[in-house]
Amino acid sequence: MLSWLGITKGEKSGRPFFGGVSKRAVTLVLLSSLILMNGVKWLFLYLIPSAYLKDSIVAVLPGIVGLFVALVYIFVLERLLHDQGVSRRHVDEI
Repeated sequence: MLSWLGITKGEKSGRPFFGGVSKRAVTLVLLSSLILMNGVKWLFLYLIPSAYLKDSIVAVLPGIVGLFVALVYIFVLERLLHDQGVSRRHVDEI
């Protein structure tokens, strides 16, 4: 009935997020993304004059930009780690 929305009872046809990656690597990626997010936030707070930070829209920009940079960092590293794990499995099979 809801198949026109893409809702089906079929199996999930994707790969798990951080699938096949060690817990240590996941922890390092997430902790380094927090450090990166805070670094970007502090950089923007340093670059934006304090007079502009009194505006409520400009005041939230450093945090939002830091969050977006951290999300892109997580997605890129997750993909690289997954591809590296897949290539290692193919080498082991040969």
